[in-house]
Amino acid sequence: MKTKISQLITFTTSTLLFGMLGAVISVRAIAVDLKPAQKLVQTVELNQANQYTFTDPIRTTQIIFFPQAPGPIRVDEPRGASQLTYQGPEGEFTFRGKAIRKQKSPLGLLVTVTLEPNFDQGQLELTLVLPTVNLQNGQKQDFDTVAIKSRGLGRVINRAGAEQKYLTLPLKGTAESVILPL
Repeated sequence: MKTKISQLITFTTSTLLFGMLGAVISVRAIAVDLKPAQKLVQTVELNQANQYTFTDPIRTTQIIFFPQAPGPIRVDEPRGASQLTYQGPEGEFTFRGKAIRKQKSPLGLLVTVTLEPNFDQGQLELTLVLPTVNLQNGQKQDFDTVAIKSRGLGRVINRAGAEQKYLTLPLKGTAESVILPL
C-alpha cells in the first residue's frame, strides 16, 4: 500500500511540476508575444477623413464634402473626382468632378463651387476652407472652419467700389472615415 501511495505522490508531484513548468513556459511565450502588441497599442494611428460634414451656427446651411466621390463610378469623371453637396438659402445642389475647383493654400484646401452662374448680374460662388484633419485611430474629429460666399458685380461697367462682395460663414465641421459605395 505504501508503494502505491508513494507512486501516486511521485506521479502527482511530477505532473504538477511539469504542469507548472508548462505554465511558466506559456507565460514566457505570452510575455514575449505581448511586447509587440503593447507597442502597437502605444502607437497612435492617424489617417485622413473621406467625408466632411459642415453646418453653420444657426443651421441654415449644410455642406457635405467627399474628397473622392462615392459611387457609382462615372465614365465622364476623372479618377479621384470629388463630390460636394450644398443645402442652404440658395437651394440644394450636388457638384461632382469638374464642377468643383480645388486649390492648395496656406489656409488649407480651398474648395470652390458656383451656386448661381449668372454673368450678367454677377455669379455667386462658395469657397470652403478645408484644413488638414487627421483622425486618431479612426475616430471622428470636430473642428472649426469658414466658407466664403462671393458675388461679383456682373457686367456693370465702370462702377466705383469693390468688384466683389463677400459673406463669411463660420462652420462647425466633422471629419470622419466612412465606408463609401463603389
